Amino acid sequence: MKRTPIVVAATAAGLAAVLGFHTENIGTNVVSGLSGTSGAGKTPTGSSKGGDSGSSTTTTSGSSSTPGSVSSSTSTTTTTPTGTRSALGADVQYRYGELELQVTATGSRITDVQPVIDTAFDPRSSQVNSYAEPLLQSQTLQAQSASINGVSGATFTSQAYVQSLQAALDKLGIK
Repeated sequence: MKRTPIVVAATAAGLAAVLGFHTENIGTNVVSGLSGTSGAGKTPTGSSKGGDSGSSTTTTSGSSSTPGSVSSSTSTTTTTPTGTRSALGADVQYRYGELELQVTATGSRITDVQPVIDTAFDPRSSQVNSYAEPLLQSQTLQAQSASINGVSGATFTSQAYVQSLQAALDKLGIK
């Protein structure tokens, strides 16, 4: 009974410490397809395929400091003379990194999905992403939607992939 006040005080102090803890701000990211620059040390890894000389894409996306958050992005959809369109998905920050996809479609058919931002916070996460992303791309092209199974062992990457993919599909008007 004499320990009760000590336990209560220690619990309150621990709770105050947890509530007062602030995570590190990852920074903001601005990608502009016209100027080819990127901010916060992130480099776009995807590019449009040949034959798109008459098209342009402008995207502005900001990122939040909360893991698992999805930043809003504004983009214009790229259209080529052959009816091929592309759009950027949401910039999704998840537990082990950050992911943003570019989806290319012809008509209502998804023809390509490439990561524009693929930042893993540690080498193990980078290894998991390099294994999972080709499988996720294959599942997307087969399903022709964001209704994919994901990859076992890459749950957070799979969830971020689906979030960014669905945002891009919404911009393209693909269900």
